[in-house]
Amino acid sequence: MTMKKAVIFDLYGVIFRRPQGGITKYIQELKLPEFFLENAFAHAEQPGDAFFQLEKGDISVTQFLDRFEKQCFSYANSNEIKLPSAFSAQNLYFNFSQTIPDEEMLNAVAILKNKGLKICLLTNNFLDDTSYRGTLAVKFLPLRFLFDNIVESCHFGVRKPDPKIFFEACRKLDVIPEQTVFLDDLSENVKSARKLGMSTILVKNSKQALSELKKITGIDVLQRAVPVSCQPGQISECSIITKDGVKLHYFEVGHGPPVILLHGYPFGWYCWRRQIPALAMNGYRVIAIEMKGYGESSCPPEKSEYSLEKLTRDVISFLDSLGISQATFIGHGWGGHVAWSLALHYPERTFAVGSFNTPASPSDGSSNPFGHWRTNSGNLDHVMYFQEYEEKREAELEQDLKRFLHVVTRAYHWENKSSVNIKTSVRNGGLLEEAAKIDSPMDTLFDDEELNYLIQRIRKSGLRGMLNYFKNHEDNKKWHLKVIGRKIQCPALMLTASQDQFCPPGCSNHMELWISKLSRASLDCGHWPMLEKPAESNKLLIDWLNNVHAKASPLTSLL
Repeated sequence: MTMKKAVIFDLYGVIFRRPQGGITKYIQELKLPEFFLENAFAHAEQPGDAFFQLEKGDISVTQFLDRFEKQCFSYANSNEIKLPSAFSAQNLYFNFSQTIPDEEMLNAVAILKNKGLKICLLTNNFLDDTSYRGTLAVKFLPLRFLFDNIVESCHFGVRKPDPKIFFEACRKLDVIPEQTVFLDDLSENVKSARKLGMSTILVKNSKQALSELKKITGIDVLQRAVPVSCQPGQISECSIITKDGVKLHYFEVGHGPPVILLHGYPFGWYCWRRQIPALAMNGYRVIAIEMKGYGESSCPPEKSEYSLEKLTRDVISFLDSLGISQATFIGHGWGGHVAWSLALHYPERTFAVGSFNTPASPSDGSSNPFGHWRTNSGNLDHVMYFQEYEEKREAELEQDLKRFLHVVTRAYHWENKSSVNIKTSVRNGGLLEEAAKIDSPMDTLFDDEELNYLIQRIRKSGLRGMLNYFKNHEDNKKWHLKVIGRKIQCPALMLTASQDQFCPPGCSNHMELWISKLSRASLDCGHWPMLEKPAESNKLLIDWLNNVHAKASPLTSLL
């Protein structure tokens, strides 16, 4: 059997559960004969008739409904059936539109995509110009994140089971039919695909279809999927220059309430790669800022440019540039500090705020909430190493960024069982040499391609900017002294990680004193829940966002 490189899915009856129940209920409410619609519909099931024209895009839904309604009245009159005045083809179409995504199928799509297979959605669809057209658009937007290509009959001008539309799907995927698997719930479509050489599955139910798909591909599509990630070049990215002359690069996708993602050290915006699609698919406008000192954003060498005050004002200027009056801020690491700072200093711009691992640490005036690591640096000793030797060590660290990232990851990681004393080796000037002896969990967080991308971003900016975040303790203390006694009034989320060695859960014990609308969640992992437990992180975050925005989730948060 030819190795499979692609899987093609039908939409209605496969990815979306068939809407028969809603239509049946509508017919029953009107007290029409059981097979009235099927019999009336049969008149359109001839080539050239209205339904075929609808699926080929020759006519729109409104045009079809006008014809079909007349056809229903004509059929009713000829068969002495009295149609109630409440009968409406528009209402019938509305009931048809109320479909439910099949989460098991979507989970399988995510697994296949993560395994590197090309995924296509091939559907006989319509040009919806009705007052319900937004429903279809909302449903299709998340699918465009999951599927590499979507082929719709109404835009291609050919409908299944015509072989031309199958060849078009293969062309878009750059495969031949023998390299594909096709799933559909209609036997005539399956037969047509099989004749072309495709492996086919006639879908009766999800369990049956996925069991067959597992057998054909050799991929366990029944396990829980790792959330799909966004890849550079596949989502919108842009740069703006604030009124203060700061260039901020960012990545944006989705439509809905704005959610601003603020990353920490040292992975940059890419640490959110498995959250961005999930948030967008669940109805949010997601903006991941590449913070100052990272990637293509401004990277000034002066440490004062990285004070919490300036970083906070950078984000506000960013919102001004994009015309966003208010947003939800989600941070991690130093991005978490910025998120809490925004909620305290700019409450009118903060709809809600959340943080992974980094607690809110308002000052009471007696201590510096940002200075604890300087006297007890522990796993951040490589930062002290950089500061003590500054320019002399900058070139050394940057000569082997891959090894540097391995050191940082091991330093933070909760399963650090290394016998190498990082703190001692660093102060002895042997950071990169000792790193070669350390087993690093980096490979569990990033594959080779992703790691190479991270290294490319760091090469653009260098290390100095990101390490300057750790050098403004006194300025940061003064910034928080301005809001002594102030509480955060907006909804807030604190997600802790039970095994985080640098920000243990106990660091957040005081937060209820400062935040009245605080929600809490915890995961059994280390400092990067977004990378270590992406599915669980997505569910917690999306459930909280949906609750805060009083909205339902259109798709499973597993994605």
